Amino acid sequence: MRTHIFLIGLVLLLNSRIVSAADSVQYDLAACIRAALVNSPDLSTAAADLASARARLAEAKAGRWGRDEFNDILGFVNEAHGDPVFSPNNKNAVFTGLGPFTRLELLLNIPLWTFGKLDAALKAAQEGLESEHARTDSRRAEVILSTKQLYYGLLLARQLSGVLHDMLDTMDKAVKKTQERLDVGSSAVTELDLLKLKTGRARFAKGVVEVDASINLTRCALARAIGVTEAGFDIADTKLLPVEANIGPLDAYLAEGPEHRPETRQIQTGLAAQSAKVDLEQAGYYPTVFLATGVRWAHAGNRTQQDNPFASDDFNFVQPVGVVGIHWDLNFFLTSAKVEEARADLDRLAAQRRDAASGLQLEIRRAYSDVEQARAIIKVAEEGRKAGRGLLILSLSNFELALGEAEELFKALGAYTEASSDYFRAVHDYDVAVAALSKAVGNELTSLTY
Repeated sequence: MRTHIFLIGLVLLLNSRIVSAADSVQYDLAACIRAALVNSPDLSTAAADLASARARLAEAKAGRWGRDEFNDILGFVNEAHGDPVFSPNNKNAVFTGLGPFTRLELLLNIPLWTFGKLDAALKAAQEGLESEHARTDSRRAEVILSTKQLYYGLLLARQLSGVLHDMLDTMDKAVKKTQERLDVGSSAVTELDLLKLKTGRARFAKGVVEVDASINLTRCALARAIGVTEAGFDIADTKLLPVEANIGPLDAYLAEGPEHRPETRQIQTGLAAQSAKVDLEQAGYYPTVFLATGVRWAHAGNRTQQDNPFASDDFNFVQPVGVVGIHWDLNFFLTSAKVEEARADLDRLAAQRRDAASGLQLEIRRAYSDVEQARAIIKVAEEGRKAGRGLLILSLSNFELALGEAEELFKALGAYTEASSDYFRAVHDYDVAVAALSKAVGNELTSLTY
């Protein structure tokens, strides 16, 4: 019986642990990025834009095969007998002897010579698709950067929360110790010391409330960004540490970074697509030579079929079609306006390319400077944090031994809290700066794989 009870209890314990593990799903940074890339609404929109660009390319390719048409008309017509010379029926008796008729048309229009229209349309569609691919990559880079910022922001909030909670606990112990000394009539402390400690504790408590609220808000924002529910979601990392990044020289990034950016490819392919559109509009000055072929057939059983080729009959005939024709839009003023509009768009894109070239290099310089600055601040902040910890330990020891005043302990707690907060903020800024530099140079500078 004891064995059975022990086994039942063990099974229940394991089940409870399995359920709790299933309810809480932890994501590391790479997993968050992968989930964000799958569930981002911006990337869903980009996928739709890509599908539209592929459809335009398919339409341009289909234009080489011409245009096929099939028409089928079904209806009723009054009977008519005889020939063009004599008929016993009256054409005004439209409701006499009604019978069904059908008329079929199968036509094929094939372009033979378009003076570059088809080639220009195809090139514009191809370059447009490549531009959409580059635009999608640019959106992916934005999603990756924003996910990293939220992830590091959540880690920072939790690190600050840990510092503030520890200081609040220390402050509670100091208040309790001071109250105990006052109760036994110790001359080492006064009511003024107790009031100072309580005032300082209120400040720490306020900071704890604010940072805890920030944690919940940032966690919800990260969960929304990666497309998961807030319940049971958490991140795997517990400490905010400087990321390990392979940072190269600035000159190399300035020389090679812009070429790796999707924005550069987007502008280049956009220019090529717009140039093809200019060629397409200019081809409108010239005609299009085409081949039209097919067959037209009609039949009405209640009407006499005419054998005379000069007799017109819209309800009984067979007409094969096979002609070579020319279509020429002679509205040259409208064509000229379209050409000028396309050239203006091309000039606008060329100006954007020049602006983007300098803008991307400036972005790289700014991101690189932020990384170096944050890295230097980390070293200084780490030294301040160590000094603040030493000051806190010494002040706390003196207070425990009744050798130090409450005000000194309060100041030491504030100094250590500020130094620790500065250090973690510096680490956060460095991690975010590395993420921004990775986006700026178009290459992941850390060991993350997503």
